[in-house]
Amino acid sequence: MAQFYKELKELRESRGISVEEISERTKINIRYLQAIEAGDFDLIEIPYYRLFLRAYAEEIGGDSERALEQLDSFMGTSAPPVQAIPNQIESHSEDPVIHRPDHDILSNSDQKLRQDLMKGGILLVVFIFAILIFKKIFNEKSSAVVTKSGPVIQNKVQSISDQDLLSNFILDQTSEVLLSITPPFFVKLRTQEQTAYSFKNDTLPAVSNILQANWEQDLGAFVNSSELLFSNTKGLTIFINGVNLNHISNYDHPLRLTIKPNPPSMAVHRYIPIR
Repeated sequence: MAQFYKELKELRESRGISVEEISERTKINIRYLQAIEAGDFDLIEIPYYRLFLRAYAEEIGGDSERALEQLDSFMGTSAPPVQAIPNQIESHSEDPVIHRPDHDILSNSDQKLRQDLMKGGILLVVFIFAILIFKKIFNEKSSAVVTKSGPVIQNKVQSISDQDLLSNFILDQTSEVLLSITPPFFVKLRTQEQTAYSFKNDTLPAVSNILQANWEQDLGAFVNSSELLFSNTKGLTIFINGVNLNHISNYDHPLRLTIKPNPPSMAVHRYIPIR
């Protein structure tokens, strides 16, 4: 029995297994494997020689339990209490180190990173969902306008038709002035607030549009009679051939502007809601 380690070596050699192969698979330093085969267990630290012997015996197809019993008899010791045996043993350095399996517990930093990613994903989903609800509620009757102090909800301006004008408003004031400019007329609209308008011309198809805040719109050149109908002129500046029509700005209700070429003139019709 005292020669059990020699029997293990002979078993290894008979099966054509090299010490290097065992070291590669078990990660046990070759120096310790050679000590096992020579019976020099004193060269191996006490906490490890049983682990090394078990791994060595299993790799060569021997009876690891019987080898451990023979080791206890050889060393004059008794078997220690049963402990969990690591899957692999790291020994790239002189001191043997227990190597944990690949599926071991994540480090605290990895766990925190995963938790942060999960929290970020949840917040992103909530944010997207809130935007969808926000758009659903305000899409038809309101809109968000970005200002220096942040987004502000404004009632969405609706284009006004002649039928709406007749049904809901009455003419309040009319004024007419001669223009010191001659055709062709070039009209430019500049907004500070959202504004809706329609444009009619004797030779061009009617156009309706909604201008967003802080916007400029050129209506092109025309020589015939034309008509502009605004839902309101709050924050609106109107230029004709570069001349600012500031006297018709900042009206809260619909305003109709009629431009005639002969003689060059402009009529302004202001409407108020029917009470």
